Amino acid sequence: MTEIADHAAGARQQIVQAAAASLLENGYAGTSVRAIASRAGVPIGNLQYYFPTKSELLVEAWRYLTARSVEELRTACNQLDDLLEALELGVETVWATLRRLGDMQLAAFDLLVQAPRTERLRAYLPELFTRYREVIQEQIDRLEADGRVQLKVSREVLVPLVLNTVLGFGLYYVVTRDDDSCLRALSAFRYLAASLIERVDEKPDGHSS
Repeated sequence: MTEIADHAAGARQQIVQAAAASLLENGYAGTSVRAIASRAGVPIGNLQYYFPTKSELLVEAWRYLTARSVEELRTACNQLDDLLEALELGVETVWATLRRLGDMQLAAFDLLVQAPRTERLRAYLPELFTRYREVIQEQIDRLEADGRVQLKVSREVLVPLVLNTVLGFGLYYVVTRDDDSCLRALSAFRYLAASLIERVDEKPDGHSS
């Protein structure tokens, strides 16, 4: 029984990954159920057994892409020991991560633009933002627990600001493909960050003042 369940789960995941790849390459308009079935190497009837409607399938593909995007962001952020230093010295590293997120975000936004009257797709938008918001909250927790920095604004202000900045950079890149412009803007972003987060001064004995 477990073997059958594992096979079903594997087949389902294979279809989701094929749908996600099609969204990235062809967008919503260029993605059809028949093309996804062909890409996944399964009969269209099998695909429709797992996903009776195109909307259900694309929502799962959307979730898959969002999960990848969120993990990319989480992994990159967890490698930054000093956020302010990263914004000053590691802009290229930060941008490399945001650039990889761009195509995934475009696929997500494309679904909203192309299918505004499809309730099933539209209903996923809050989930999309929640996943990114959780990563930002995690990083703020990490920064504050470290004790080297403190927030100069409330979380209610900071979290949406960072969220919109991350999503905005990714979307701007996929539209313009202008690395230089994005890098210049991200380099300047450290001045804004310095107005929102400040270092906690330390005394010579290592204790905060």
